[in-house]
Amino acid sequence: MITNNTIAAITLRRGRCLKRTIGLLVLQVLYTLTTMGQDRPNMILFISDDLNQQDMGCYGNRDVKTPNIDRLAAEGMRFTKAYAASPMCSPSRSVMFTGLYPFRNGSQMNHFTVRAGTRNLPQFLQQQGYRVVIAGKIDVFPQQNFPFERIGQEFGRYEPIENRLDRKQETVHLIEDHFKTHAGQPLCLIVAPWVPHVPWFPNRDFDLQQLKLPEYLADTRETRHALASYYQSIGEADKMLGTVLQALDKSGEKNNTAVLFLSDQGAQFPAAKWTVYDQGLRVPLIVRWPGKTRPGAVSDALVSLADLTPTLVDLSGGPEIKGLDGISFKEVLLGKKQTHHRYIFAETSVEPHYWYNYTPARSVITAEGWHYIKNYHPGVRFITHIDKVERNEFYFDSWVAQAATDTTTKFLLNRYSYRPPEELFDLNSDRTEFKNLAGVPDFRGRLEALQSLLDKELERQGESEKMILEGPLPQFSNNSYTIAQNKSAADLSFNKKIWNPDVLYITGYLKGIREGGVVCSYFNNFRLYASGQRIGIQLPDGRVSESIVLPAAEGELLVRLDAQGTLQVQFDHQVVLSTKLDKDLTKINGGYVTCGKIQGETLTGKLQPFRGTISDLRFTMNDLSGTP
Repeated sequence: MITNNTIAAITLRRGRCLKRTIGLLVLQVLYTLTTMGQDRPNMILFISDDLNQQDMGCYGNRDVKTPNIDRLAAEGMRFTKAYAASPMCSPSRSVMFTGLYPFRNGSQMNHFTVRAGTRNLPQFLQQQGYRVVIAGKIDVFPQQNFPFERIGQEFGRYEPIENRLDRKQETVHLIEDHFKTHAGQPLCLIVAPWVPHVPWFPNRDFDLQQLKLPEYLADTRETRHALASYYQSIGEADKMLGTVLQALDKSGEKNNTAVLFLSDQGAQFPAAKWTVYDQGLRVPLIVRWPGKTRPGAVSDALVSLADLTPTLVDLSGGPEIKGLDGISFKEVLLGKKQTHHRYIFAETSVEPHYWYNYTPARSVITAEGWHYIKNYHPGVRFITHIDKVERNEFYFDSWVAQAATDTTTKFLLNRYSYRPPEELFDLNSDRTEFKNLAGVPDFRGRLEALQSLLDKELERQGESEKMILEGPLPQFSNNSYTIAQNKSAADLSFNKKIWNPDVLYITGYLKGIREGGVVCSYFNNFRLYASGQRIGIQLPDGRVSESIVLPAAEGELLVRLDAQGTLQVQFDHQVVLSTKLDKDLTKINGGYVTCGKIQGETLTGKLQPFRGTISDLRFTMNDLSGTP
């Protein structure tokens, strides 16, 4: 007989079972969410600008005070053999965000775009559900191809120097707000200030006479002033990192966030930035990943900044991205591997500025510590911003003056300004790279092995010696220059006081105009194209003027455009288009001049990459006769 008491007892037991079941389900859900969080950590990258690895306390510098960087290193893993793939801002950052070496992504010279359609970090992480935000400096182009969410544009500008420290605290506010307004969505935040890039902050904290100068710097009063200001700027970068870490601590997400501190390349001193010497390429890299990296760990694994994108994708739980030059070093972070690359590659093609000499170099660095450099124009003096342009804490003239009487300074000055065809260094015994072993008979076998390694790497990437020797700069002659098909030149390659046409001529030979495409883009002023047996011009506002049907399938092109906007186009020696444009389009308006393509974009239709052949596309100023 079932009594009321029996029914009550059964109901109680069922209730307890239900509660236990619900409790177990809740625990399971919490465990799953926790595990998901651990597998999909938040990521914060702090990218300092122009910072040598050796110039922080945790890397052995006793002059610079970097308490926040040092604390991060004590709580995470510090890499001793981390290298940039280029010692310049845009190429280095393009490598970081694409996982491809400069030739393969297209950004070899400073301020150049990556190739159209190049896949990149924000795209990869967004596919994994991440919110990808960049605060401050971006310096990869074209920016519309890198779909970052942008904040901190004020401190992302080069000047004024006061803006460089995120005075509005936009980075801190983003961290505070994200975990409230985007609960459950993992965050990748890239903090990229302009420090310690020049112009440096004025020195306040350092006694010039007490500073220990690095061996690669000439000891002059002006150099000490510059070094102190550089160190002051490192301190400002450290303070900014501290505010970011403090905001992360307050958010409660510290234990579920991987923090990476790094630099894009070395400091702007001779034989550092702009060069492929160790001082230009070896960068700090510190990773704190709570519960994953062992606190205070030091790794001698050889890593490249090309590894950054595949590593972050790996941390996000995403699939391996095929075809990249970089390789994830997640296993090194977890302590499961002690080594990474057998060798890494780096290059410089310098900047596109008209007052630079083109002095490219390609190099390989091995895990054993051998560094081989090939210089492709060894007879040309090496010139960068350092020589004359950067007047903030200017010191270069003091080197020139002191070199007249001091042999050490003369050696350091010549080492910066001139390059032998080949250089070989043993980084284990010569970190300063003062002893070139390339001509020493005892090292002939090592030299040949590294020559072969570099040749194979360049072949793998698809860059030939002819490409390197020619370079991406325009070919100038008198008042004209030539752009080869599928090449381009930046506005920085032109002295605007000299290239200031009242009449612009564009000449060349076009073959395959029916399918055609863009003939040239001229500094954001206009795009000239050939399509459907016509030639046309498109202005930035979208207006188009087209020619009559062309009299031939191929022929000579002659375009004349004056400062009053009068345009005449001849093809095969016949006038096919005459029109009046409403402004002067002959001057440089920023951007690029191209042949057969749009820089950094792949368009369709009339502005598709030119499908025929463009020969000898030349831009001439004022006079076609060639008369002096």
